[in-house]
Amino acid sequence: MFRGSYEAKVDEKGRFKLPAGFIKLIQQKQYGSEYFITSFDGQIGEIWPLSEWEKKEAEWALIPDESREKQRFLDQVNFYGQQVEIDGQDRLLVPQRLRARAGLVGEVDILGAGRYMKIANHQVMQRRVEAESRNGQDALPGVSIAEAMDFMAGQSRLSQSKQERS
Repeated sequence: MFRGSYEAKVDEKGRFKLPAGFIKLIQQKQYGSEYFITSFDGQIGEIWPLSEWEKKEAEWALIPDESREKQRFLDQVNFYGQQVEIDGQDRLLVPQRLRARAGLVGEVDILGAGRYMKIANHQVMQRRVEAESRNGQDALPGVSIAEAMDFMAGQSRLSQSKQERS
């Protein structure tokens, strides 16, 4: 599971070095060198091991292609998305379109997000975290982070169980 946050720098060619802690996890989980980098909002990038991204694609394949929501979603994901490969120096290339839109140049934060990583402009992420803290915007008001995670895991298991029965 990807967890924690690390500082990194995106170089002039759009590459950043993966944090050593994440490289170790990648090797342990045998995720390989292929990744899909995308964004759902154009502000925060998501870095998915290709094997994990393909699991998500398999879920989306169950939604009819005629679904307008599915098409809008796929347009957004593919507009910013690109399949990339870790180079010999443990670097990934951020897609140009996402780099430009999200300001992913210079100092960035690489954050763990469970099965994937996030990449964000350091100042944008810092402002977002501070604003959410000031506004008291909890994922589930009155619930600890651990309780919220337990709740979400339970919902995921419930969803899987329903799919298996279908």
